[in-house]
Amino acid sequence: MAAVLNRLAPYIKSNEYLSNPIKKALYNYFYRPNSKIIKIFDIDRCRQQAVQKIFEKSNFKNYLPKRLNTEERCIETDVPEVFIYQFEDAYISIASSAIWVKDHLITYRSKGERFNEGFVTAHNNMDAKVVLKETEELEEGFFLGGNGSWNWFHFMIEMMPKMMLFDEKYTRTIFVNEIVLKIPSMQTILEIFTKNRFTVKYLNQDKTYFVKKVYYMNDFNHIQFNRFDGQIKADGTFYNAETIRRFSDKIIENLPEKTGLPTKLFLYRKNTHRIASNQDEIMDYLKEFGFVPVCLEELSIDEQASYFKNAEYIIGISGAAWTNMIFCRNHPRAISFVAENAESFTAFSNLGRIFDVDFHIQLYNNNGLHSDSNFIINFEDFKELFRNINGIQ
Repeated sequence: MAAVLNRLAPYIKSNEYLSNPIKKALYNYFYRPNSKIIKIFDIDRCRQQAVQKIFEKSNFKNYLPKRLNTEERCIETDVPEVFIYQFEDAYISIASSAIWVKDHLITYRSKGERFNEGFVTAHNNMDAKVVLKETEELEEGFFLGGNGSWNWFHFMIEMMPKMMLFDEKYTRTIFVNEIVLKIPSMQTILEIFTKNRFTVKYLNQDKTYFVKKVYYMNDFNHIQFNRFDGQIKADGTFYNAETIRRFSDKIIENLPEKTGLPTKLFLYRKNTHRIASNQDEIMDYLKEFGFVPVCLEELSIDEQASYFKNAEYIIGISGAAWTNMIFCRNHPRAISFVAENAESFTAFSNLGRIFDVDFHIQLYNNNGLHSDSNFIINFEDFKELFRNINGIQ
């Protein structure tokens, strides 16, 4: 029997056949107890586990980025009801937004969204393949992880604002990705919202945790982490503007402000990915207008916040640095260079609307490789866009 199953293993492990009853049964028999194929439950089917309603269902005006010679457009996006849920005897992975309870994987999905991160190695629309890695048992806590919990944008926009709404009467322990310990800016933000209120438990993203009682809040700010079709789209993007403004205000109130900083910023990239081969040419042109290069990865969070708070103009290549628009208070103009396959990505254009940033994009060709460097930004198109925004003939 084992020899037969070994020959079948590559076949039954493929995504295409996850929901085939026979292959699913064979897989669960052969790979128990370390891996299983289980049914996906949308979290709105778990209302019996809800302990508090946070927000009613609503609609969000999802604004597509402005471009030269194009009309600004928005699409209506459905926002789900938001609850605090309590799950017992659950498995979690700090790198996954899903919760594994009994024989169900509980998660939120927007159209076309893919979430195979952490202990979820594959899924289709009905079933998911989950893997129990090294497992540790925990008593209780509030889950503040998820897909992209290691990323500045997802950490700041999707996860940390939940601390504005979570009541410590449920638990005084929170679970976060241990990568926060390595990133001073994340540490600072976490301390602002947990100091004298919560104990932080840092979870290893290579482990699975069995939690006797875990509290979970579904997203009120949400951006698709990945898609089945590999595209980068507006689908599934929504924000709660009032909460994210209050979140931003609290951070600014708790950070020392730097003064005397330049107000025209070029977000210069180095020692990272997504670097244009002609970014120096653009920077040299902008110096004539008083711009200075700023490498945010070299700055503390209070310096980053101060730069954006006082900025009058921000130009740079798209990336997590644009998350810092939440600190803008000076109604700046902005130009972000965006890959062609991300022209309808609305995460930053919506932040611009919320924080009064006049946000524009210019596309560049990257052959569909979103993170690659050595692409070229069309310099003449940039000058035309820059002159148009500034009323320069």
